[in-house]
Amino acid sequence: IFALSQSRDERADAALRRIAADERKSTHARTQAIFWFGQTHRDADDMRFLRELFSRTRDDEIQGSIIQAMAQAHTSEAMRWLLDLGRDKSLSIEARKNALFWAGQSGADLRQLIGLYDEMKGQTEIQNQLIFVFSQRRDRDAIDKLMDIATNDSDRDLRKQAIFWLGQSHDPRVQKFLLDLINR
Repeated sequence: IFALSQSRDERADAALRRIAADERKSTHARTQAIFWFGQTHRDADDMRFLRELFSRTRDDEIQGSIIQAMAQAHTSEAMRWLLDLGRDKSLSIEARKNALFWAGQSGADLRQLIGLYDEMKGQTEIQNQLIFVFSQRRDRDAIDKLMDIATNDSDRDLRKQAIFWLGQSHDPRVQKFLLDLINR
C-alpha cells in the first residue's frame, strides 16, 4: 500500500481507491490505503472520493481514517466538511468528535469553531470536545472563548472543563483571570 502511494501512476491511484472501498479487505488494509491516499491526493476528485466513501461506510475506524485524510488536505472545503460532520446528529458521537478534533488540528477557522460551540448548546459531549479543541489552539480568541465559557456557561461541568484547560495554558492573561474567578 505504501509503495502504491509513492507511485504517480494512475493504476496505483486506482488500486489505492479499490483497496480503500473494498469491504472484503481487512479494516487495517483499508485504513492504510485511506491514510496514504490522503497523504498524496488533494484535488477535488480525491476529496469527493473520500466524502462518498465516508457516506457509504458505518465502520468507525474507516470513518476515522477518512476524517483524518480529509483534514490533511487543509482546504476550506475540507474544513467545512469536517465542521458539517461535527453538526451531523445522524453520525456517532465519536465520529463527530473526531471530525471536530481534526478540524481544530488542521487550522479550521476559529470563528467557525467558536460559533459551533454556541450552536451545539445542550449537546454536552460535542461542546466538551470543542472546549478541548480550543485548549489545543494557541490563538488569543480560543483563550478568550475558554474564559467566556468558564465565566458564563450555564453548564457547571462545561465551566469546570474550561477552567481545567485554562489551567494548562501559558497565556499570561489566564493566571489573573483564574485568580479573579477564585476571589469572586
